[in-house]
Amino acid sequence: MDVRGDFIIVGSGIAGLRAAVELAPAGDIVIITKADPTESNTEYAQGGIAAAIGADDSPDLHASDTMIAGDGLCDERAVRVLCEEGPRYTR
Repeated sequence: MDVRGDFIIVGSGIAGLRAAVELAPAGDIVIITKADPTESNTEYAQGGIAAAIGADDSPDLHASDTMIAGDGLCDERAVRVLCEEGPRYTR
C-alpha cells in the first residue's frame, strides 16, 4: 500500500486528532494508528487532576509515577507543580 501525505501523525488519540485538525489547512495528513482506530489511550484516560489524596499516597509518589510513565518526555517542574497543587482542587 502506498500512502502519501504532507504530514504523518502517529496515533489517533486526542493529541493526534487535534494535531490533524490544526494541520488540515496546510496539507494532506496521514494518521498511523493501531489495528483498531477506536483503541487509544484517550479512550481509557480517566481525566482529572493528579491528586495524592489517600493515606498511603503522596505528591512525590505521583510525581515519580508520572515521570516514569512519561518516559523522559515530561517537564519535571511542571509535573511537580501538578502533583503538589492537584490535591487542593479535589475538594
